[in-house]
Amino acid sequence: MKKRAAFFSFLISCLTFIFSSVGLAGPHSSIPQQRHGNIKERLVTLRNWKLMDEFNLTGDRATQVFNILKTFDDKREELIFKRRTLFRNLREELQRSIPAEDRLRKLMKEINVVNVELASLPQEETKALAPVFTVKEQAQYLLFSERFAREARRLLTRKASGPNGPFMNRRPK
Repeated sequence: MKKRAAFFSFLISCLTFIFSSVGLAGPHSSIPQQRHGNIKERLVTLRNWKLMDEFNLTGDRATQVFNILKTFDDKREELIFKRRTLFRNLREELQRSIPAEDRLRKLMKEINVVNVELASLPQEETKALAPVFTVKEQAQYLLFSERFAREARRLLTRKASGPNGPFMNRRPK
């Protein structure tokens, strides 16, 4: 009985989240950061929905998986932002008439550290999911992640069918 109530409360929460993001499906804001947030929110919702379906996630187990993935999503986004900032600083340093070699070395070292951290995230993510997923499910999750990333890239890069496609905001001609 408790599992059923937990499942229904979780389902209602998911549906509320999904329908609130459907309201965001209208015309995109001209602010790129806000548009990025909307796209990210939609992709996370889609990923979570597909995970629930593929792994039969319900109740506490779904909450655990989604919390773990949110932690890694946040860390990934933070590292990408840090990497972008470091590259901007590197470009600025190189544009100086005489770039400081020690500053260039420091920036390159920091970029390499961030790249290593980004590369290790999938392994850490799988390890964090180990208490929730069986070994078989962990293997299936790796395949799921690769397939979902490929689908997301395809959705984000395809040409929009109209002036305001599902993810792209093209300017009218």
